[in-house]
Amino acid sequence: MRMNLEDDLTRTFRAAGLAAPDSEAGFSAALAARRRRRARTRMAAVTAAFTAVVAVTAGVAAFGLPIAQQPDLAQPLDAAPLPTGSLPTVDLSVAKPYRDLWPDALVELPLRLPDGRRYSVEAALGGDAYLVVPRDERGPFLPVVLNARTGAARELATAPASGYTAYDQAGIYLTEHHIVWVVAAQETGGVRYREVWSAARDGGAAVRRARFGPDDMRVAVAEVGGVFYASTQPDAGVGAVYRIPDGGEPQKVAGSEGYALRYGPWAVRRSVRKVELKELDRAAAPVEPPEFWNVATGERLVPRALDGVTMMGCTPRVCVGQAAGSLVSYGTDGSRPLRATGVAVDSALMYSVYFDSTGRFIQLRLKSGVYLWDRKTNTAGTQQDGSSGDGDVIDVGQLGGKQHLLVLSRIR
Repeated sequence: MRMNLEDDLTRTFRAAGLAAPDSEAGFSAALAARRRRRARTRMAAVTAAFTAVVAVTAGVAAFGLPIAQQPDLAQPLDAAPLPTGSLPTVDLSVAKPYRDLWPDALVELPLRLPDGRRYSVEAALGGDAYLVVPRDERGPFLPVVLNARTGAARELATAPASGYTAYDQAGIYLTEHHIVWVVAAQETGGVRYREVWSAARDGGAAVRRARFGPDDMRVAVAEVGGVFYASTQPDAGVGAVYRIPDGGEPQKVAGSEGYALRYGPWAVRRSVRKVELKELDRAAAPVEPPEFWNVATGERLVPRALDGVTMMGCTPRVCVGQAAGSLVSYGTDGSRPLRATGVAVDSALMYSVYFDSTGRFIQLRLKSGVYLWDRKTNTAGTQQDGSSGDGDVIDVGQLGGKQHLLVLSRIR
């Protein structure tokens, strides 16, 4: 008996895709399928990806964000005027391939783990170490630390030998000091729950931090100053955010009902109203600025809107939207607006937008291709023939029997 249909289908499609032959340059459909699988499994904590319109794709990995040094913007601010002069502009039509623009940030990893399993990369841990998750029918899908130089793999967790009909990873979060993962477990007797585990980034035994259940739910995790927080989003009902003390039971954070962690300690209110929108009708759905709440400090932040800009998505650091046939990005306080031009942007359509954990990089998935916009230098790269991903590590294909990655922290 599976935990739920969504998990079952996810595992089935992953296994089917990874059983196929290694993809070559022309197999864009296979690469696109890998991109979709990758986007479903990354989170939020942090890793920190954000799908336009829908806030953040539930269940994806997210990476912890440092606390943003922003004023307390508990009340929405009036829309700031968009400068009438020429904004600093990047032309996406002349964007160079990643390999030409950022060669030092490209990394090659083995295609398989030492035991032959395929895997996806969740995060770069520094040096030659990478946090990865196996992706084949053998399972379980529990985190592994891979040394890219030696090929050695260190299992962070193992599934119990008996007593469970399901025991799989359901979220991975990289914090300042720990690797944290959520396990979706179902005992042989039918009880379902979620467990929060962690291991120090520099090594050591895994520790179970908390257990939530028995209902099906999504759990997101953050760490601030050595204190862990977890939010629950039950399939039925309203969840909350909990503080997890060492060796004690989770304690509900006052006033957190209905909130879910999205960017490290920053939470947003989860809508309990389920709206089914046809794809062609999504553009008509209004996108309101989210209110972010830092559950560790109590700070609240509402991104500022810019006149003439239709908001597509925001993190606690940066926003992006459409304006007069182009794209505009800016700080959540309205600062440093930048424009991206050179490609067709249809105001009647909604596009997918993803952010890294620092607010520096924005990934745009448009009809003309996939672009990575560097707000620090106001440059953009493109990956026209390869898969892509969200967060701080981007999968750019598997040519030549290797995994090819763009590691954003290596871009200077």
